[in-house]
Amino acid sequence: MGKKGSGVIKQILKEHFNGFWALHAQRFPVDYRDDIEETVIKTIRCGTKDLGYARYECLGCEGEPSPKFVCFTCKSRFCHGCGKKYT
Repeated sequence: MGKKGSGVIKQILKEHFNGFWALHAQRFPVDYRDDIEETVIKTIRCGTKDLGYARYECLGCEGEPSPKFVCFTCKSRFCHGCGKKYT
C-alpha cells in the first residue's frame, strides 16, 4: 500500500489532464485558460523537487550526516494538499 497522502488526485491529473485540456480548453474563457493550465501544472508538481527544495544537514554529527530534503509546495487553493491549509 502507498504511503499516507499517496496523491491519488495528483495521479489522476497527471494521467488525464492533457487529454481533457486538448478536448475542452475552448469551453473556458480565453482570459482564464493560461491561469487554469498553470494552476493544474503547479498542482501536479507540488511537493516535488521541480518546485525547489530546502536541504537540511546536521554539521555537528560525526561521520557522514544524511541530508534531509524538504520539497516546496505550490500553495494553490486548487491543490488537494495545499488547499486544506486554506480551509
